[in-house]
Formats: sequence, structure tokens, C-alpha cells
Amino acid sequence: MPHTVGERGSWSIDADLFWGSTALIQNSGAESLVVDAETREARFTLQRTITDRFALQLQLPYRYTGGGNLDGFIDSWHDAFGMSEGARAALPSDQIDIFYSRAGSSQLDMTAAADGLADIQAALGYQINPSMTAWLNVKLPTGDADKLTGSGATDVSLLLAAQHRIGDRWSVFGQGAVTWLGDGELLPARQRSIVWSGLAGMSLRAWRGLSLTAQVDAHTAAFDSNLDFLNEALVLTVGGDYLFASGWRLDLGVSEDIAVEHSPDVVFVMGVTRGW
Repeated sequence: MPHTVGERGSWSIDADLFWGSTALIQNSGAESLVVDAETREARFTLQRTITDRFALQLQLPYRYTGGGNLDGFIDSWHDAFGMSEGARAALPSDQIDIFYSRAGSSQLDMTAAADGLADIQAALGYQINPSMTAWLNVKLPTGDADKLTGSGATDVSLLLAAQHRIGDRWSVFGQGAVTWLGDGELLPARQRSIVWSGLAGMSLRAWRGLSLTAQVDAHTAAFDSNLDFLNEALVLTVGGDYLFASGWRLDLGVSEDIAVEHSPDVVFVMGVTRGW
């Protein structure tokens, strides 16, 4: 759900973990791609509201890409529900292999796990009205493109986020954004300069501090390619959150690729938030 500015003088802190698994083999024309990897990204976000309308936000991410240990669980899940394994049956379990070639020339080849600080983000928020917020976001090249912890470029995003309550229990929310990409180090010859993205969702306050949420995220392609994984994506996330009397909120969710093989197969989302 999109961030709001909050009350003047308030602080908030978020700690989130995104744990994903991808297994695919794609070929189209001169392009070939293999992605067999697990990713874990921890994000720590600190926000301070400085006036009635303006807030500052800083996000520190740390990312791991490697073989992991989710393959067995996902295979059992697919077997239990009779779901297709796709490329998983042809790839070794809990190993990393990320390879991209074009016209027979290797442009990306990663077979060893790597981790490190990812691209730090700083943002300025402006509360347009009680239900709509604008954010200007700058992503800095603090990560390492060779380790897939960053793009190697400075990116700038402008987004609008809105929320609206329907009665006492229901609320809807949405967000639209445009991102101007700097000259990155990851497949630089194929990179585009602008990416559009958005999300829409609905939340139900089910019981006391428990809320259930579903949202759909989408974005356009960041690279010129005929491969599905490097093109536009459409992702469904379902989950919920629980607000404790202490003020802490626990978020749990799982994301699935609606547009199959356009994004990671599955991403588990966990987070805690506290405002004061």
C-alpha cells in the first residue's frame, strides 16, 4: 500500500523482506536467457514528516542473489496442486545460474552467489489533499551491477498515490509512476530511458487489527527485448497486516506472476512498521 505523508513531526520506520524464486529458460530469435536463482532483499525505510504537507524518506536495501533453498518447497507446492513445474524440471535444485546472450555473444553470466548494499533511495513527499500524495524519488548507484545489487545509474521517479475509504471496513488504493533511467551498466545497449508503472488494490478490515489486502502491480519494459522476462510485467499480491496495540504493524503477503515468466515465479513479503 502506498506511503502517506503523516502528521507534522511524525516518524515511521519500516523493515521489509522480499524473498523470491525464479526458474526459467527463454529463447527468442538471437536472444537466450536462463534465470535460476533465489533473491532476498531487506529494505529499511525511515520517514520524517517535516511540515503539514512535506515528508522526507530514506531507504537502505541489502540484496542477496544465489541458489537459496526454496526450490524443494516450490516443487512440493506444485505437486500438491497439480501445477506445471515449467523450466524447474530441467534445472538443478538450489543452484544459481543467470545467463543472457545475444547473437551468440554472452552479455551476462553469473554462477556464484553475491550480496551487498543495493541502490539507496531518497524521496520527498507532498500531501496534495487528504487522499492523494506525490513523491519525487531518487535512486542512487550505491549497488554493484556485477553482483546484481544495483543498476550502476541514478534514476529519478515521480509518482502519485491515492487512497479512499469505502464505509467503515473497505478501502481502495492506487499509484502511478514514471521513472527516468540513467545510463546503467546492466545490458546498457538494450536499456530504455523511461519505465511506467502502477498498482491498484483493495483492503478489508476483517477483524479488530487484522486487514486483508489484494493488489495488482504492473510496469513496462526496461529493456528492448523479445524475451518475456525482460518485458512488461503483471503481478498479483495477496496478504494482510495486523496492527498491534503497541503501534507495531506486521505485514505478510505472497506475490505471483499473472503474466507468467515475466517476473519472479513467487515472492514472499514480510515486514514490520512502527510510527510515532
